[in-house]
Amino acid sequence: MLRPAFHLGHDGGSLIKKAVVVLICVVFLPVCSPAQSILNFPHVLGPLEFGTTGFAVVNPGATEAIATFTLFGPDGVALKSSDQRIRAGGQIAKLASELFPATLAAAWVQVTSATAGLQGFWFGGDFVNIGDGSEPAASAPELVVPMITPISEIHVANTSSLDVTVIMDLLNGDGLNIDERFPQRIRSNGFFKASVADIFRKADLNQATHLRLRCACATNTIAAVVIARDFIASPSMAVLNALPASTSTQTIVFPHLVDGIRGTTNWKSVLSLTNLSVSTPNDVSIVFTAENGTTRTAQRTVQPNGSIRETARDVFGFTTGFQNGWIRVSSASSLPITGFLTYAETVASGVAVASPQVDALTNLLFPQIVDLSPWWTGLALLNASPRGTANVKLYAMNPDGSLIGEADFTIPFGTKVAKLLSEWVPATQNRPSDGGFVFVLSDLPLFGAELFFTRNMQILGNIPAAKIPPGTYVPPSSQ
Repeated sequence: MLRPAFHLGHDGGSLIKKAVVVLICVVFLPVCSPAQSILNFPHVLGPLEFGTTGFAVVNPGATEAIATFTLFGPDGVALKSSDQRIRAGGQIAKLASELFPATLAAAWVQVTSATAGLQGFWFGGDFVNIGDGSEPAASAPELVVPMITPISEIHVANTSSLDVTVIMDLLNGDGLNIDERFPQRIRSNGFFKASVADIFRKADLNQATHLRLRCACATNTIAAVVIARDFIASPSMAVLNALPASTSTQTIVFPHLVDGIRGTTNWKSVLSLTNLSVSTPNDVSIVFTAENGTTRTAQRTVQPNGSIRETARDVFGFTTGFQNGWIRVSSASSLPITGFLTYAETVASGVAVASPQVDALTNLLFPQIVDLSPWWTGLALLNASPRGTANVKLYAMNPDGSLIGEADFTIPFGTKVAKLLSEWVPATQNRPSDGGFVFVLSDLPLFGAELFFTRNMQILGNIPAAKIPPGTYVPPSSQ
């Protein structure tokens, strides 16, 4: 069972290690045709960001893959491309400046391959004080951006073959527009990037909670991401992908929540839920399960097309002390919901945002390892089953597909386990350089999250847990 905030050292001597938290993240599968991988990263890179933005891609398949990274400008013209060879069961991780040297224009990145099943993510910031990233973004005719803050920026990429007009609605908690709708024409493969304050100049952004994006023509598709600055703590950067508005999900899980003072750290968590029904209120039940198995339940009604956003302390009535557990949210109205959970370490100002998880998995892939100073990598795994102990095998892999090390352990039902990766696989600390990925195999479905972070806690970054079909990846044997 996870010990308070992570008891992350074998000697118990490091306050930072004891305070470390693994954040959750959820990954949408890359858009795949039967023989193709398409990974859309709608985050628009400015010319000065190429040296501090990285991409990692894993090929879990049994044959070598060629991944083509393409850089699209605002008018949809392909400015540059870079072919990268990824060996079977291997990974590449490169800065945008390595993929696209001497780029002087703003652009977004799409990764394509004739090989199905590639997984990946991007991470950016200054790598000193701020940083975050996200999985490949889902592409759909209508999207919901669950997180809008007073200092936030929206990036939208047109992932279809035709030009599109995108209609943007800025909404408050009651589901009402707080400014006029904003239409924006985007060329095929082009992008639009602007601060929310510049788009909606009449709006009180302290009242804004979320954004809806809709293609005027329902046959077109877009992908989007929001970047929030100084949300909860400052300086900070928090990233969240837009989610398809058409989802029918009525139950979501956040497998890791922490709140309160622990050692020299002070954690603050904020939960936000959005009702995807535009016509009917959504009654939701929010259950927090603590590490000792006790539960607290809260009821909320989310207005049509509306959102609620509260601190975990307010939702569950926490009074004093440190709280550590996980959350399940269910609709009593049989209506779809989405949302996010934000964690902030308010002393060092590290902030990260976790999307909701929907499906527990028996095969989980985390596409990056950064575990040498000044970084740590951690994992949290939740067995939310009502019965049964999960037998788990964890593999830490080098970029070339060779094994760093492995660990076997069990997770009782209703229990979360969380540790530094190096506690499971100490050999991650004995390598000359970082990189690689983590594969988790379980005989019962698990929810999972990975976090890499600076050891001073100023940067917290979610690593998406990629869903891969059973049997897609076969790890090498340690024998």
